[in-house]
Amino acid sequence: MRPPRTAPKAYQILAKTHQVTIFLTVPQTATIAFLKDEALSALTSRVATEDDSFPHVQSTSDFELARAVKEKEKNRSGVTYEALESNKAVRGLLTNWEVLYFQFRDEEGNLMPVEVSQPSLLDDEEEEPPVNKGKRKALSE
Repeated sequence: MRPPRTAPKAYQILAKTHQVTIFLTVPQTATIAFLKDEALSALTSRVATEDDSFPHVQSTSDFELARAVKEKEKNRSGVTYEALESNKAVRGLLTNWEVLYFQFRDEEGNLMPVEVSQPSLLDDEEEEPPVNKGKRKALSE
C-alpha cells in the first residue's frame, strides 16, 4: 500500500490573457492579492510592455484574476468568468495547476471581457490529415 500523497507546499498557477500564459508559483498560504502582485510583476516586465496589443497596467487595481465557470443552464452553453476576491487564500479556493484568466478594467474601472486565444493543436505548417470516409473495396486485378 502506497502512502497518501501530500499536498504540495507551493501551487503552480497559470494566468492567461490574449496569447500569453504566465506561470506563477505561490505558497498555499498566499492570498489572491499576493497572486495579483506576482502577476503584475510579469505584466509590467519588458517582454510584456514591448507588445502594443498587450494591455498596459500600472497596478493590481487595473485587473482582476478570474476563473472559468462552465454554464449549466439548458439554453446557454459556454464559459463565464468569476473574479476572485483579493482577501481570499489560495488554499481551499484554487487547485495546483489551475488556470486563471486576466480580466482587465477599462478607463472607467469597469471589468472588460476576458480575451484569451486558445492555441491550435496543430502546428501552423502542419495540415490536417485527410478524413477517409468508410471502407473501400480492394481493387481487383
